[in-house]
Amino acid sequence: MKTTREKTTTLLICAALAASAVSCGQSDRPQRSLGTTEMADQEFSDFRTMESDSGQVKWILEAPVARVYNIRKLLVTDNPKIIFYDENGEISSVLTADMGEYNQDTHDMTALGNVVVTTIEGYTLETESLIMLRELGEIHSEDFVKVTKGNDILTGYGFQGYPELKNVDIKRDVRAYLRDEEGLIDGEVKKEKEGKGSGDE
Repeated sequence: MKTTREKTTTLLICAALAASAVSCGQSDRPQRSLGTTEMADQEFSDFRTMESDSGQVKWILEAPVARVYNIRKLLVTDNPKIIFYDENGEISSVLTADMGEYNQDTHDMTALGNVVVTTIEGYTLETESLIMLRELGEIHSEDFVKVTKGNDILTGYGFQGYPELKNVDIKRDVRAYLRDEEGLIDGEVKKEKEGKGSGDE
């Protein structure tokens, strides 16, 4: 049996898809999903949807393009922007990426490619992939991550935390830096990302 939140999200996505088909212009020919030859069942432009719980908005998803794959129950978006809200209804953070996937069964979201999370507290998280687990309200990554706050930089592999980035847990190869004015630390971080895989010691 679906919970109130699950019903709300499903209805909102269905409503957004219906509205997009009318106002945004559904493509006559389905487009290919990134990285696959599978044809999308539907495509929408200027897509927007949200999740709410007991009338409180949890997040809003916006994307210039969204594709629906019915068999996989998957919604794929190009250049998604996800705005997260706190318990007071205020914006807590914003996520951007090259591509996003929304699983209509689990309601989990995956962000892929140049993923950046910026919080109102001034934290920035950068990585190549990020999964938001709806039931836990957490975000996870197994890739190289870089967390910046002011002059402080924290890097490593594997991440667990929340969209507001208040509690950051980097799993392994953790390193801390203090940014310098000449950008030398940024060069060291880049070398660490490019020269050390997640399985290396």
